[in-house]
Amino acid sequence: GETARILSFRAENGADGKRQTKQGRAGKDITVRVPPGTVVQEEIAPSTDGSEPGYLDLGTITRSNPVLVVASGGAFGEGSAAERLQRGVRRARVSPQGGERKRLKLTLKVVADVALVAVPNAGKSTLLSRVTRAKPKVADYPFTTVVPNLGVWVPNDLSAYDSDVDYDEDGDPSSSSSSLILCDVPGLISGASEGVGLGHAFLRHVERCHVILHLLDATSDKVLDEYAMINRELLNYGTGKLASMPQVVVVNKLDVAFDRAEDGRGDGAFSSREDLESELRSVMPHSRLMWMSAKEGDGVDDLMERVSMFVKKVKDATAAEERRRRTEAHEDS
Repeated sequence: GETARILSFRAENGADGKRQTKQGRAGKDITVRVPPGTVVQEEIAPSTDGSEPGYLDLGTITRSNPVLVVASGGAFGEGSAAERLQRGVRRARVSPQGGERKRLKLTLKVVADVALVAVPNAGKSTLLSRVTRAKPKVADYPFTTVVPNLGVWVPNDLSAYDSDVDYDEDGDPSSSSSSLILCDVPGLISGASEGVGLGHAFLRHVERCHVILHLLDATSDKVLDEYAMINRELLNYGTGKLASMPQVVVVNKLDVAFDRAEDGRGDGAFSSREDLESELRSVMPHSRLMWMSAKEGDGVDDLMERVSMFVKKVKDATAAEERRRRTEAHEDS
């Protein structure tokens, strides 16, 4: 399940009024600092039977909108001085009103350009460690990644000192940035969209990415089934938004995939790259298919250069669509 901690925050109470009709000092606001990308929701329907409570979206913290007021303070009451100002029939003094109390859910969605998605042990962490300075755990067994890992890829013609990432007004990496932020999501298994396995708790991070890098293990006997399963889980998660995100399919482990012994035995269901490519292209709804060996580095540089250009294209198209919607909304108003 998702990692959750319950914390309580309370603003300072105001001070009482003083003599000579002096008002009391207002209480100080309380500010809770959270990173950009934090989604704030208010619980409006508490859980009674163990099901998920109902939530109302209050907003998202971004670099362009870094402040969100979620609860207002109370109102001061009237003191004895108010009675002296009354004429005729006297009314009761107004009592102080308490501030708002809310139960909130804060969810951090990682801000990244590219999400690495695959079944366990497909080589996501190996790729991340190859193209960035990130040091995720890499081992020859599944579920080595248990939390999302982030890394920044820098083009070969830039130095490490030029790797700063630019952000747009919504806090997302800007299309003008030469670098890419990659997010390695824990491996997905069948039923992940319904909460099975480790990946479900982190699929929300994929929603804020621009492109999905869908890694396939060429040594797997069920590579086509795994490809279909991942896409099915993306479709079934949440509103189905993940299924409509642009994908680049990358077949990994070419260094060992098609090695066959004299008796025909070897890793993987396919004996040649051509056979696997033919089957993949018959089920893929797009033509973005690439090949690499993350361990040996073969094809990695070409992959990242092409992904970088594709991400920029997607960002530019998204920005243009957003500008069009805002213009139409302004004209309608």
